[in-house]
Amino acid sequence: MTAGDDQAVSKPPRDRHAHGPWSDLALHTIGWRAFQDLCSQVCEVVLERPVEIFREAQDGGQDAVFLIPAKPDAPPIGTVQCKHTSESNKALKVGDLTAEINHVEDLVKAGQADTYVFMTNMSVDAPVAAAMRTKLRALGVRKPHILGRQYIVRAIRSSAKLRALVPQVYGLGDLTSIVDERLSEQSRALLDSWIPKLRTYVPTKAHRDAVNAISEHGVVLLLGNPSSGKSAIGAIVSTIASENPNNTVLALTSPRDFETGWNPNDPGRFFWIDDAFGSNVLRDDYVQDWASAFSKLRAVIKHGNRFLLTSRKHIYEAARRRLGQRNLAQFVDGSAVVDVGDLTFEEKSQILYNHINFGEQSQSWRSSVKPHLSAVAAVTDFLPGIAERLGDPNFTKGLTPRESSLVRFMKEPREHLIDTVNALDDQLQAALILVYVHQAGFDPNDYDPSAAQAVAELTGFTLTKIQDCFAELAGSFLKLSGSKWTFAHPTISDALTEILRQKPHMMAALIRGATIDTILSSFICENSPHVRDALVIPATLDDALVSRLGRTPDEWHRNWLLFHFLSYRASEAVFTKAIQQFPGLLCRSCWQTELVGNDPQVAAHARAHRLGLLQGDLRLETADRLESAALTDLDLSFFEEEDMLALMPLLRLVGVGLALRTTIFPSLDDRIEEITADADLDEEPESHFEKLLGMLDRVETIGVDTDTADLIVGARNQVKRSVEALEERKRERDEEAEDETDWTHIVTQKKEESPPSTATTNRSVFDDVDK
Repeated sequence: MTAGDDQAVSKPPRDRHAHGPWSDLALHTIGWRAFQDLCSQVCEVVLERPVEIFREAQDGGQDAVFLIPAKPDAPPIGTVQCKHTSESNKALKVGDLTAEINHVEDLVKAGQADTYVFMTNMSVDAPVAAAMRTKLRALGVRKPHILGRQYIVRAIRSSAKLRALVPQVYGLGDLTSIVDERLSEQSRALLDSWIPKLRTYVPTKAHRDAVNAISEHGVVLLLGNPSSGKSAIGAIVSTIASENPNNTVLALTSPRDFETGWNPNDPGRFFWIDDAFGSNVLRDDYVQDWASAFSKLRAVIKHGNRFLLTSRKHIYEAARRRLGQRNLAQFVDGSAVVDVGDLTFEEKSQILYNHINFGEQSQSWRSSVKPHLSAVAAVTDFLPGIAERLGDPNFTKGLTPRESSLVRFMKEPREHLIDTVNALDDQLQAALILVYVHQAGFDPNDYDPSAAQAVAELTGFTLTKIQDCFAELAGSFLKLSGSKWTFAHPTISDALTEILRQKPHMMAALIRGATIDTILSSFICENSPHVRDALVIPATLDDALVSRLGRTPDEWHRNWLLFHFLSYRASEAVFTKAIQQFPGLLCRSCWQTELVGNDPQVAAHARAHRLGLLQGDLRLETADRLESAALTDLDLSFFEEEDMLALMPLLRLVGVGLALRTTIFPSLDDRIEEITADADLDEEPESHFEKLLGMLDRVETIGVDTDTADLIVGARNQVKRSVEALEERKRERDEEAEDETDWTHIVTQKKEESPPSTATTNRSVFDDVDK
């Protein structure tokens, strides 16, 4: 097949395809600025040395010129000039070089055109390329090269590294040339849902930092505000990881999924956990799960697995405080944490350009907003997810194409989204509410009948008619993830929370119909401590809420959520009614937290005791547990909680104090040696002594005599020596371990680099957005 014989053969989607080097990519659609950056990245990969953008040409900004240095601190050996067209079938002509002749002559005189490369996304015929090379030689160029669309496409197809650097090309061609039957069904579903959006993707510094963090640490945590692009980076990096036939990409929804899905004997797994600590509000059960899962995560990283987690900033900050030393070391020191919100004006402009250019807006709409797009890109709190909505007519109905309106759309996205959802037809809103009450997503084959019936009664539409709306909302408000319908973005759930907050009649139906997981994880009572983005249940619905709490399934995981809700999210009135009507709730069993002071079951018992609602036998059982925590586990975290301390009879509490002074403190040396000998090297050395050091701090705060103070100082010194010894053992173990898994396909540069930046030019990146 020749370069001009670009043909497509129809095959079933999952059959293996053979793709020649000339398979086309829609390079004419990416805009002149993105093509300019693409050319520089192609040159860097092919030449294996940095390519510096030198100056903007003087012919209306159609071209960009790059310098090719021979080596560091040496004069340039050549120039690369690129020319972009928005016409898909345009062919290069010899005359296209005429405007560049004066530039070439200047470059030759300056010694910067020993090699001259002319790159374009136009197709190039051999006779035209030969004639242009002849002209360039006549101008003094010793090594002329004419590289057209076919060459650029071939370079992209042949280099995984280049696709990692310029990942938007994944959305410009045939998906089956990049991912095929090698992938698991999970990763195929993940990529299928994201591929349509990849062509709009702009590789930012955050993208490069994420790739480098995974390469160096095996893990990265992407932090950002809602709509900042965390999930997009996760999808891109996962796509890149999937290229290696020995790797399996797994998209998980919770740390518990990781606990069941990891395999220490499979070193080729790439785990993507979006909203790892909760999508809209902090999931305290996720924090508990991660506290134990992080030790396994360290181990599987050593075996060659890789991890990408995302979280909203405020949610992770709350989780970080609760994790303490149980957090991943790379997250604690920030070495594997990337803030995705810090974008340059050029990055924001290209992101906005792509979403408008590839969106569904009419050409007349794009023309009307084009003069104002630079102002939108200049908004300080610019968000890629909101830029995407500007390209979708579903979100811009009633938006006037004036600068003030467009800028406000970006500055106040939540208000616009609420208005947009409120403007939807009632049946479409019903579909969104149906998904909302099924927190993990609505599966037509496996859903909660009571929740679905409540939505049907609330909205007046049958379940069948509501489900018929899913297809209409797909791509804008909803997405199909496997067999489940979920929100296209968590901010849609945020908007629904605010809408439902203002509609008490809907709240009544939701309390009766929402899944118990949704209530326990995402709702709070009126007059209870504030939880950001949680839906507040008014006091008028206390009785309905108590009825739902009493019917919570008696399962360990849900019991933990129930105790947490009763302890921290229920008002005093709801707590009292729930225990009085369902006294057996406090007798349930659940898994326990690492620190007893953070245990919601103990907290629930303490609250019940303070209110005079705790049975005597339960108080004694809980007191036994607290005493064991202090004397066996060296865990005095409950000393900071007055209600928990009150669970222990006074004489028994005094006995714990005496045992600490006479038995525990004199034997600290032996305890520290035991902890050191039994330490798991996959854990951080300091984490093994968290409880012991916490005990020392709390006892010291209470006040100690001179002898006890000396024991505390000695214990701290021994802990310090033990930590150093464990670090040395860990270092020796790691040096012996060899990671044989090849992750080089997601590695970018070896050193920190900033993206190419052009000199100041009068040409706007939005010049051809309406073409």
